[in-house]
Amino acid sequence: MQRPAESRPIQSPAESRQPPAASPVIEVRGLEVSFPSPSERTGERVLKAADDVSFALRPGEVLGLVGESGCGKSVTALSLLGLVPPPGRITGGSAVFEGADLLALPESTLQGIRGARISMIFQEPMTALNPVFTIGEQVAEVLRAHRRMDRARAWRGAVEALARVGIADAATRARAYPHEISGGMRQRAMIAMALACGPDVLIADEPTTALDVIVQAQIVDLLLEVQSATGLAVLFISHDLGVISEVADRVMVMYAGRLVEEAPAEALFSGPLHPYTRGLIDTLPGGAPGDATRRRLPAIPGTVPDLRALPQGCRFAERCPLAEDACRAAEPPLQEGADGRRVACFMAGPSFKAEP
Repeated sequence: MQRPAESRPIQSPAESRQPPAASPVIEVRGLEVSFPSPSERTGERVLKAADDVSFALRPGEVLGLVGESGCGKSVTALSLLGLVPPPGRITGGSAVFEGADLLALPESTLQGIRGARISMIFQEPMTALNPVFTIGEQVAEVLRAHRRMDRARAWRGAVEALARVGIADAATRARAYPHEISGGMRQRAMIAMALACGPDVLIADEPTTALDVIVQAQIVDLLLEVQSATGLAVLFISHDLGVISEVADRVMVMYAGRLVEEAPAEALFSGPLHPYTRGLIDTLPGGAPGDATRRRLPAIPGTVPDLRALPQGCRFAERCPLAEDACRAAEPPLQEGADGRRVACFMAGPSFKAEP
């Protein structure tokens, strides 16, 4: 796998990766995560980092979540585990996992789910890992907390977990501190921690950020191997559509706190319905799969609107080449079509037939 330094090129989604038809392992409905504005007391609107976000993650599926930095991807994921950083708070919605609403569970119950049933790989392993403990100690602590192992057994389990994610001489590396190993090895240690207890759901939040292209490819391959072998349900978050095209069965596109499109990966890359999705694909080296005509890379004009003072109507209207007066007058709902695709755009075109 090779790519220009700016971004991994888009690959045609593998035809063999078909979304599993099964009941959701997690079903999110109307999620809303808000951060208070410094002027909230004066009556100004709060910043909604996630606004009416709904989706379902099925067993054995890799669900991609993509969008520009600051669009609400990470906050959406963190909310599922009760980890929204203060002063943020969950102000609406539900996230049902095995019949229980994760957003309503007490912290004591969530502690038993985090790391055991639902695990997360964080963006920055250097900050997520504790610098005063060895990587082996940190993996072992997960096993001791959730599997009630004694120290010796947990240590052996930690070494085995590190070896499973491709860390050579794991018994020796387990005694290293985070600053003593490479960025790629730190990310592998994070993956080992996330998988140590055999979770049902894995949330991978930008797992290839700040890694060089070769290590990125290795991490992506490792995650796909693990997912294929274990049947994990994976929520894979990235700002890089090239990476998403390699890993995802379905893809959700997020803009300014809201989902604007969702479709099976092959359908989304071959025929995006939302102008923002088309813009993201066009701005990447290689363009859409099979497009050999790309010469110069266009840019999406303008900037993402301030979430504390959103414009009336469609949030993308001021940057959209297709916007009309109707787009600026009302915000388009996220409508579901007969083919299972969802799009929030008045200009989606006659190919999209919304259900009544």
